Amino acid sequence: MISSENSSTITSALQDLRLQGKADSTIASYRSDLNKCGTSLTNLGLTFHDLTKRNLTQLLESVKVNASGHELSPGRLSGVFSALSALMEYLVFNDEIEANPVPSFRKRYLTPYKRSRGVEIPRFCPTTEQVRQVINLAPNSRDKAIHMLFAKTGLRKKELRALDVEDLDLVEKFVMAKPTAKRTGRKLPLDDECCRFLAEWLHDRRFYKNASTESALFIGILGERIGRNKLGSIITRDGLAAGLHVPEANARQVDRKFTPHVYRHYLTTTLRENNCTERVIRYIRGDAEHSIADRYDHLKWNLIFEDYTASIDQIFA
Repeated sequence: MISSENSSTITSALQDLRLQGKADSTIASYRSDLNKCGTSLTNLGLTFHDLTKRNLTQLLESVKVNASGHELSPGRLSGVFSALSALMEYLVFNDEIEANPVPSFRKRYLTPYKRSRGVEIPRFCPTTEQVRQVINLAPNSRDKAIHMLFAKTGLRKKELRALDVEDLDLVEKFVMAKPTAKRTGRKLPLDDECCRFLAEWLHDRRFYKNASTESALFIGILGERIGRNKLGSIITRDGLAAGLHVPEANARQVDRKFTPHVYRHYLTTTLRENNCTERVIRYIRGDAEHSIADRYDHLKWNLIFEDYTASIDQIFA
């Protein structure tokens, strides 16, 4: 349980983030991490206002293990302390504390922690045959289309979840990703195979609740945009059924997990093995341009589309 004081501080900090224009997805992620911190602080008999560079070590020890008893990955821990730092900055701005102790704490403890305990095992990268097996195990057209779109575009989970029906053009064969801080190229090519799976889903989507009023491309049985956790669970569920996902694996055993992120590895590997140009691969992945020249020498859409369609594997050949 979170004390009323810690809960009130979280609510105020999240409202401040809204006033700053932060994305709803960012606020939702911060809320989860701050609730984790708030619960741990309550158990330690502390409030956010009590935090110092010294007692932050107690908080680190408390939050680095999840409810299942597994240690959080370095990246996940960094996310928790990013949310905490944002809350502390709010308290500083509001003149409720004198200074934010989190940045210096992160530099001293989390950076060495990440460096010394970082992941060295390559993330699992499925073969085309394995992707086909997973898609075959998906129970409906929606889930099959989700797998296919991940595999063919390398979209991040947040990016795929944010898609609306209007972002899809099955005639011109592209999907328009929403703008994010991590994505440069937004107009992503689709091949005939991916369009076929998406068309089947759009046909079945008509019979879902709120289908005519909900803008989201992928919706659940209640007629709302599919949840972030639900989207991830669809991928791991079918990966588990195919024998490619081990639920008991900890956060560092990335070679034993089948998550949405493996599809970014699959797409990149597939395109590279089929001689797609590196610049087109970077564009599709949404990576930043590598040089000043790239910013002035714009990639033309026909080159992107032709290079992509010539290089992407047919999963159901």
